[in-house]
Amino acid sequence: MKPLLLLLALGMTTVSTSFADTPGDQPTAPQPSPTDGIDRTQPPKAGPLPPVVLPEVITKNLDNGLRLFILRDQRQPTVTFRMLIKAGALYDGDSPGLASMTASLLNKGTSALNAEAFAQKTDFLGAQVEASAGDDSISVVASGLSRDAHELIGYFSGAILDPAFSPEELEKERRTTISDLIAEKANPGAQAALLRNQLLYGSGHPYGAHATPETVSALTREQIVAFHRKIFIPNNATLVIVGDIDPDTIGREMADAFQSWKKGEVKPPQLPEFPEIKGISFHLVERPASVQSELMVAGVGVARNNPDLPELQVVNSVLGGGFSGRLFSNLREKHGYTYGSYSGFGSRKLGGAFSAMAQVRNEVTAAATREIFHELERLRDEPIPEEELKLQRTYLAGNYLMSLESDRRIAERVQEIDLYGLPEDYWQEYANRLTTVTPEVASRLAKKYIDPKDLVVVVVGKAEEVLPQLQALGPVTVYDADLKAVSSSKGKAQP
Repeated sequence: MKPLLLLLALGMTTVSTSFADTPGDQPTAPQPSPTDGIDRTQPPKAGPLPPVVLPEVITKNLDNGLRLFILRDQRQPTVTFRMLIKAGALYDGDSPGLASMTASLLNKGTSALNAEAFAQKTDFLGAQVEASAGDDSISVVASGLSRDAHELIGYFSGAILDPAFSPEELEKERRTTISDLIAEKANPGAQAALLRNQLLYGSGHPYGAHATPETVSALTREQIVAFHRKIFIPNNATLVIVGDIDPDTIGREMADAFQSWKKGEVKPPQLPEFPEIKGISFHLVERPASVQSELMVAGVGVARNNPDLPELQVVNSVLGGGFSGRLFSNLREKHGYTYGSYSGFGSRKLGGAFSAMAQVRNEVTAAATREIFHELERLRDEPIPEEELKLQRTYLAGNYLMSLESDRRIAERVQEIDLYGLPEDYWQEYANRLTTVTPEVASRLAKKYIDPKDLVVVVVGKAEEVLPQLQALGPVTVYDADLKAVSSSKGKAQP
């Protein structure tokens, strides 16, 4: 892999004015200095992005197929290990929640140490060993002081190769997970996101399926052990090491720790096609006690390896990237419908979703929906002014650059290149791509990837107050708290 070139954030200068000490005195606006010729009423202009070359990514391929990426970073006396298994919830099959449950048990003891002893040993080092599952992968992360790297490798490799999956810990995780799922039903945002995924990907596809108390209750230890054995193989994984370490030494120690890990074959799952989204459809999750509606307008997005994704993030930021986004300005500042409105592209290996969302008062649900559609059409039909684009370009580039202060984020980015098949210089060029989006490019991408004619509108709210409004916009399907359709009605028009 080529050297990973990363950039530092822009330094910003601020100007402050002091208020008069006497009560009742009013501050006066800053005036241009008569001596230095600097107009302090104007903010300073940002300078160019200064490139900085970070240490080379050293790649090692072990005999068992495990790929190691080692980055020496001496800014702090710490080290981070991140093992990425290139299989996640996509491999759940008929048991939604299987990958997540497997990951949650990895740091709950090994054959040599029970959960309590494992926690005590890592806590004594001031270290952490954590694991989590996503749709496309499972990650195991360990972090601690560089001086403890050798000992930390033992706990890290033990969690990956030799998890106990003890019945006691499984039952604890099962109770916690079921409790979380029950609480999730009371979370309108979570319900809207789950139904969005179900509609865009299909309930039979792992991206659209979701765990329930019933599916989690049915999971067995034998299933979890078999799942771990099936996907935790070295040629289906990558390992990143970032920190103040000697690359040769850490490479040898990791090779020794994982030398017993045997190669295998992971067969891709048989998956259904995503449903075709045509026209505008309305979907209401009945929540009788709601005094406001969770509103989400969503459509098909892009896969993670889509070559337009960096530039598309700038376009999205114009629409709903936060306080400076158009949705925020419209729905909050202009109409007072909500405290905030946002949008985003969520990208997975096999596909993605675009969503625009807001929490609005029940009585303005339909009106807010119309305004979101208005902003989507405006984004496609009207060129984005250069000054508006510039604000979002700078904001996104700055956020990206600041994220590189984290060893964990650096590790994630290195592994994303391998997981999603991105160009080797993807992160090297990322900030530059963000900062060079022109109005012409933005307009082309908006027209290509945002289509207001083919969307789903998901609302979680009080049907008594919201349903008549939505029926005035189009046909509405109503769902219960388990996201099962219970009724459908004809509508009158499209927004």
